[in-house]
Amino acid sequence: MSRDINTELHRSVDLLLENGWQPADLVHAIKRQFSQRASRLLAACLATHSRRFDAPARAPEEWLDQLREMGVLHTERGTITGGTSDPVPAWARTEKVHPDEAGEVARDVLAHLRSLPRLSPLLPPPSKWPATNKGHLPHVVHTGEIDARALKVIRALLAKAEGTDFEAEAASFTAKAQELMTKHSIDAAVLAASEVGATHRGVVSRRVHIDNPYADEKATFLSAIGEVNGVRSVWSPQAGFSTVMGFPVDVQLTDLLFTSLLVQATKASAEATAHDRRLRTASFKRAFLIAFADRVAERLEHARSHVAAEAQQQYGNALVPILAGREAAVEAAYTQAFPNVTMMPARRLNAHGWHAGRAAGDRADIGAGAAITQG
Repeated sequence: MSRDINTELHRSVDLLLENGWQPADLVHAIKRQFSQRASRLLAACLATHSRRFDAPARAPEEWLDQLREMGVLHTERGTITGGTSDPVPAWARTEKVHPDEAGEVARDVLAHLRSLPRLSPLLPPPSKWPATNKGHLPHVVHTGEIDARALKVIRALLAKAEGTDFEAEAASFTAKAQELMTKHSIDAAVLAASEVGATHRGVVSRRVHIDNPYADEKATFLSAIGEVNGVRSVWSPQAGFSTVMGFPVDVQLTDLLFTSLLVQATKASAEATAHDRRLRTASFKRAFLIAFADRVAERLEHARSHVAAEAQQQYGNALVPILAGREAAVEAAYTQAFPNVTMMPARRLNAHGWHAGRAAGDRADIGAGAAITQG
């Protein structure tokens, strides 16, 4: 195995991590373009990078979370797993890949890395890390502004909603989860306003990785859910992720809800096409997903309005300017970060898929509660 390919891989990874990419972004980009196996080669390169830059002692916590998730950083010991100057042959031995095939995969990965664009940074790049992250890392798990116990309950409810085959049971689980989500969002807004005011300093960004197939439609789905919940979303098709911006509680809950509803949409699409092979087309599934998202967003808007009305009775007229201030803050941060955003072009949609998706959206368990399920 040529040392040149290893050197060039390291150089490309170094450059991309300096130019706004994060470890999880790169692994996702390679997995999306090639395979899970190829993404493990990229993870091996990231392990080498992490050793060279002493990531455990210097990187931001969000960066370390990504390394833990991909198995590069040992959770308990806090040390790097793997990481050699020649990752390609080491990866080939682990994967039991012939050297010729390993070289071909490595060259493909390198070519794709070189094609990736510069990104707006969300975290400090390695060259800007401090000598030590001691004192900079939080002592608690990140939950944004959501109480940890409530977050655990919300996740458990959504998991049960996704797992059951009984619509009434799923509706009950997700209804309660949505009620908790909306209430926590409003409570967090009032608390933040009372402490520091609703300024754009509280707005955060997160990248949500979106898999093929139908990535454009899934990104549209995410954007629709985010818009209802006070979150703006920008789709980067070449990178394979959407950047969502909003206040921490809204960003986190949007991500949770998107993941849960995407599971429901996938199930509903499979059921809609199970008994008619003629419907198992890409055009049908794209239209289905867009229509599902459209109807779900309408129902989410009704759900949020219902809970907000109850909250206004609790907090009084002060709630309106608080929520308006947060909306303005998110919009200002979004405009500053993405001044040149363009809309995705409109496309013709399969009529059967559209109507089937709207019907499935009516049945989706969004957490509306009994008072608005017919909205």
